[in-house]
Amino acid sequence: MRPDTTHRRFRHLLLAAIAVLLCTSGLVAGVTQPASAAPKPAKVKGVKLKKPRVDGTTASFKVKWKRTARATSYKVKWKVPGGKARKARTGKTSHVIDGLAQGANYCVKVRAYSGKRKGKWSKQVCRTSAQLAPVQPVWVDRQQPQGGTVALTFRWNEVPGATSYELDYVKGEKDIQKQKKKKKTKTVTVGGSGSGVASVTVPGFEPSATYCFQVRPSGRRGVGAFGVAGCKYTEPLSRTVGGPLHLNVMTWNMCTAVCTGDRDWSLRKDAATARIGQIAPDAVATQESGQALDDFDAMPDYSLACKVGDGAATQPGLPAGAKNQGLLVRDAPDARFDVVAGTANGWRFLPDNHGGCWVVVEEVANPARRLVLASVHLIQPAAGSDQLRLDQMSAFWNALHADPNTFGLPIVIAGDFNSDRTRPLDGPRVLLNANGYDDAFDVAESYNSLPYVNSWNNWSIPPPISLRWGAHVDRVFVPPNARVTSWQMEQPFAGSLQLSDHSPVRVTVEIP
Repeated sequence: MRPDTTHRRFRHLLLAAIAVLLCTSGLVAGVTQPASAAPKPAKVKGVKLKKPRVDGTTASFKVKWKRTARATSYKVKWKVPGGKARKARTGKTSHVIDGLAQGANYCVKVRAYSGKRKGKWSKQVCRTSAQLAPVQPVWVDRQQPQGGTVALTFRWNEVPGATSYELDYVKGEKDIQKQKKKKKTKTVTVGGSGSGVASVTVPGFEPSATYCFQVRPSGRRGVGAFGVAGCKYTEPLSRTVGGPLHLNVMTWNMCTAVCTGDRDWSLRKDAATARIGQIAPDAVATQESGQALDDFDAMPDYSLACKVGDGAATQPGLPAGAKNQGLLVRDAPDARFDVVAGTANGWRFLPDNHGGCWVVVEEVANPARRLVLASVHLIQPAAGSDQLRLDQMSAFWNALHADPNTFGLPIVIAGDFNSDRTRPLDGPRVLLNANGYDDAFDVAESYNSLPYVNSWNNWSIPPPISLRWGAHVDRVFVPPNARVTSWQMEQPFAGSLQLSDHSPVRVTVEIP
């Protein structure tokens, strides 16, 4: 009979299983290495910065690299040289880094991880981010009536790298991005011209309305940011016809009193009088011209038609010789107008020395056609409020209409209003708009100089600019139904000599 070996075999199998368990669990010395001794991941290679993009005001890159042995994840590190580093972790072999500055040099490196074990950093790779500068500025250089609407011609300076542009516009005075109802915004896509200036004529604008517009560039690397908004008041249809009385009028603040030293009037007067002769407008409204009016009166082809002191007879305290503001009328053989004798008058905002004057002129070819020309200067912002300028404009307006010589005649008021659409209260315009008068800058059909360059130049080259409206304190207001065919700022230079801290503003008008 064979002995029973079942229990012996079971014991051997149990011991063998325990031995295997001990080996696989690492409890038997020399069988496995501790986890801390596991091999590190290899060094990352093949790092590249690809697909540079722009997105509004920021830029991005896609970082790619080769798969690394024993790597379970990767850390990407980037910074502008000399700047603070940023990091990101990913399980892939690529990562998009965004929110970057445009046109900046970024350096990137990558390291691999195996759990908590980390490999060496890759070789650093650097590249300049893509760039599309915002379009600055955008302006309207023509507005033309088309049936019952107005067509606007927009222009802007092209930016490097842009192949097309998106022009957005909307009715109202808010930026495009500030409109709550985006569906009201209209968009026009314009191809790049390559000439440095892009242009497009857009029809269908409502007359007598305000629109704001912005442009953003697009290129093969993305879409850039919108530039600063510009805004435009459109021509009323009542001003599209005009009339037979044509006027070429200019306004110029000469700064003869407070501008001294190397800007003293005595150093500028010969060149300034010559400059007026070169431009040759029918009339020139002058401000801060007390020391200049005698020089202007002696000019060939021009005569002093009125000065503020002409109102002394009806305004107690106003010296008859006061001439801080005046108005010249061209009297050359080919002159368009004659001054009507005995119609010069003036008004001062006592006790201040600001004020203005006016005179009646008649067309040489048809003396029955008469017109009132006025020059005015309102108090400067540093010395008076917006409300005070409104009050002064109201006083001047009332004085003009109290003069029996002006009854029933169209009036053109030119001067330095020390106010524009950028003010919290553009009082002079508010009052004159209510009486049917418009700033020629608002309703001109053609702009023959850059409208965003300010008329007050502050003796600087280039002058200050206001991209939204154009901050023109030097203005010409025209009567109801008059058509303004052109607006422009003339250069206040004679050679390299700057002639005033204001640029002359000239408009051409057709009056019914």
